[in-house]
Amino acid sequence: MRLSVVIPNYNGINLLRKHLSEVLENIGSAEVILVDDASTDNSVSFIKNKFPRVRLIEKATNTGYASSVNLGIKAAAG
Repeated sequence: MRLSVVIPNYNGINLLRKHLSEVLENIGSAEVILVDDASTDNSVSFIKNKFPRVRLIEKATNTGYASSVNLGIKAAAG
């Protein structure tokens, strides 16, 4: 069975700094998709520079949690 983890994000750089490493360490080979909802806090560059394993989907506008999760699920292989 293949597993995908979808993480919606909006200006969550502090939470990403604090918790993303631990998430990645504990999910084995699962695919990780982070959907950024037009953050303005450098979340995108942080993910690109520190977590190349994470598949990043960047949205141009903030359309909310549900649309971000749905977009991540559509992109998921698991």
